[in-house]
Amino acid sequence: MAYLRHRRGQFVLLPPPAIEPEFFLKKHVYSLIALAVFAGPFGLSFDTKVHFWTHWPAAGLALAVTGVLYLFWDSLVVRRGDWGFNPVFTGTFRIFHLPIGEILFFIAVPYACLFLFEVVRAWFPLVEFWTVNPTSLFAGSLVFVAAAWIFRRFGYTLLAFGSVAIFLATLALTNPALAGLSSFWIWFGLCFAAFLIVNGLYTALPTIWYNPKAIMGLRLGSIPLEDFFYNLSYLGLTLCFYLLFEGWFTPLTA
Repeated sequence: MAYLRHRRGQFVLLPPPAIEPEFFLKKHVYSLIALAVFAGPFGLSFDTKVHFWTHWPAAGLALAVTGVLYLFWDSLVVRRGDWGFNPVFTGTFRIFHLPIGEILFFIAVPYACLFLFEVVRAWFPLVEFWTVNPTSLFAGSLVFVAAAWIFRRFGYTLLAFGSVAIFLATLALTNPALAGLSSFWIWFGLCFAAFLIVNGLYTALPTIWYNPKAIMGLRLGSIPLEDFFYNLSYLGLTLCFYLLFEGWFTPLTA
């Protein structure tokens, strides 16, 4: 685009104004964080010991199943007003009320966490801490159903506790022994450490805001308590489906 300035009776052609890099990048911060989360695990997927790329069919299907469910949930609650996204860091373009960065989040984060699970399986000895009875998981599920009912006036709290109930019931039905294995708890600890960093950054900027009427108001730093349960259910269900689908596919070979 040409820019003209009138100077001493003449129009002088000027170059377009420079776009400040900070301004240009700011609206893509959400997407850039998600891509950064994805980049490392993707690059290391071809490691000869972990060889996560050989598990891509099961991982892709697990990401698709949980991703569609949680994106649908995400879109509904954004429309309802439980939370929303700061256009300063996410831009204004939306797909079903969600910014591109949020959609990338549902690819990058579970991919990174499934990669971490394979890292744990490859590098840490497998130890059975205890034998888990499915009944105990169903009992835990009922506890979260009760918690969801008690806090039902908070929309996000209700859904977060309800989703954990669904995760525990799914784990009881598909792979209850997983909850007693060292690999699960090491993976769980690594995922939550990463969650504190990534979600802490998202909520501190903030890229996302929460309706105070939809949450209890308890936070760890800038992170609402509900986000911890949301993260537990989302990553837990993704892992459950991944391990289930793993039996459906023959690992890829070079």
